[in-house]
Amino acid sequence: MPLAAASAALAPSAGGVPLPEGWIGTTDQWTQGLGIALAVLNIVVLLVAWRRLKHVQSIRGVVGTLFFGLAVLPVVVMFFGYTQGMSGMESVRACGGCHTMTSHVQDLRDLKSESLAAVHYKNRYILADQCYTCHSDYGMFGTVSAKMEGLGHVYHNITNSYEKPIKIRKPFSNTRCFGCHFGAQNFLAKHDKDMIPDLVSGKNSCLDCHGPAHHANEAAAEKQAAK
Repeated sequence: MPLAAASAALAPSAGGVPLPEGWIGTTDQWTQGLGIALAVLNIVVLLVAWRRLKHVQSIRGVVGTLFFGLAVLPVVVMFFGYTQGMSGMESVRACGGCHTMTSHVQDLRDLKSESLAAVHYKNRYILADQCYTCHSDYGMFGTVSAKMEGLGHVYHNITNSYEKPIKIRKPFSNTRCFGCHFGAQNFLAKHDKDMIPDLVSGKNSCLDCHGPAHHANEAAAEKQAAK
């Protein structure tokens, strides 16, 4: 099948791939929809309680409704909101939402770039949430110290006081690479046994041979973001 015809055949799907027969959405989509539905239900319950309060002389008649609308449903809605929000923070879109990282996301998606991030992204070595997968020890989902430092990132982003060019706060850990590659046959075939202990200990970095992680053109990214 010609490439153009194949592309046309895949076009109806938002992701470019036909959905399975009987597809009813992902867990995240259902979680988001259910959270919205419960939030609407919460508003309805509170309106019902308010109307009943106007027609009864004692609050006892609406205690159950108020408890359900002020305590039970809000907790459930907050749980769904927290779950959906935290998973959403793992996406590349969320990482690129900070204008400071625009250049890094542009490089990630640049088909001509040969940076480590771009190679992983365009070949789909990591299927989704590429930024989070490689930086999962950092920021929102990282350690307590990283989360505290994240407050500093918010401050610098709001005040536009980042030092340029942007630099990672600490050397990239080989552990992040090992999560996918360690023990794989192509990894073992391309790395001598004598090399592996130094990689495990962190004496040598994977980026010494496979870097750079990003080719970030911050000046061009800022110029485009300003348009």
